[in-house]
Amino acid sequence: MGKWFYCAPLVALLVVLSTRTVADTVDGIAAIVNDRLITFSDVREVATPAIQNTYRLYSGEERDRKVQQAGVDALNTLVERALILQEFTEKGYKLPEHVFDSRMREIIEEQYGGDKNALIRTIQARGLTMEQWKQKFVREPFIVQALRQKEVSSDVVVSPAAIEQYYSQNKAKFTLPYQVRLRMIVVRKEPGSSNTEARDLTNNIWQKLEGGADFAGLANIYSGGGQKTPGGDWGWVDKESGLRKELADLAFALKAGQHSKVIETEDGFYIVQVDEVRPERTRTLAEVRGEVERTLAQEMRAARQRKWMERLKQKAFIRYF
Repeated sequence: MGKWFYCAPLVALLVVLSTRTVADTVDGIAAIVNDRLITFSDVREVATPAIQNTYRLYSGEERDRKVQQAGVDALNTLVERALILQEFTEKGYKLPEHVFDSRMREIIEEQYGGDKNALIRTIQARGLTMEQWKQKFVREPFIVQALRQKEVSSDVVVSPAAIEQYYSQNKAKFTLPYQVRLRMIVVRKEPGSSNTEARDLTNNIWQKLEGGADFAGLANIYSGGGQKTPGGDWGWVDKESGLRKELADLAFALKAGQHSKVIETEDGFYIVQVDEVRPERTRTLAEVRGEVERTLAQEMRAARQRKWMERLKQKAFIRYF
């Protein structure tokens, strides 16, 4: 019986291929699942989108680690796909050809703008026949999805009792923190300047507010910089929203309808106003029932998927290279 392990040759090849320093013809066997071969090029094809995204977002050791994980994940996906396809055959399941034809028409419409000739050119560029392409990109994915739906997703029912128990045991997850609806006027400092004018302007704005002027109107006129928003509106924020500490301390000390005094920071002068407050509260079961049901259903599907794959692997011959 096969057993999963860290596949160093595969990972090394993926790292090299992801830098595009090796010709696309480099290939070899990554795994055997019963009588089905999985090649390095198969793995590369599945892993490439994740590898490309990794190179856009990461660098150094973190990038290399994620590239390696992309290879492991891709190989595992292909092994599971092979097991599912073999299970479909062993169980004697059949699907009418018209469902594959329908799916093929959907692909042509979605991915090629309805242009079948564009698909044909793509198939030829890959060195495949139409039948080979249909088998790999239409029949097999459809079969895998259909059998996974049958074995994993069908008849998933979450009972009211399970929802209530989850809610009772995880109330902290549904607690909303104290929040304020915040507005802000920002007068930016000019580097290398004494900023006397900016300070005087902000103090003048504060005097207008003290006299009853509209905060949103003044924000539209005077607030500037990258933090400018219509009416100075920052929406609902809590203490974990990333608001800088000196401003958060100021904002969360105010009551609804109050504005602050002028506060000076290294980059500017600020006045904040709290329009409304929301006390900390726990959302009711009625509010989160759908959310809890989806969470539990996903957990059930994940558990079914693991058990199904374990069962298929136990009766299969799997060898990794």
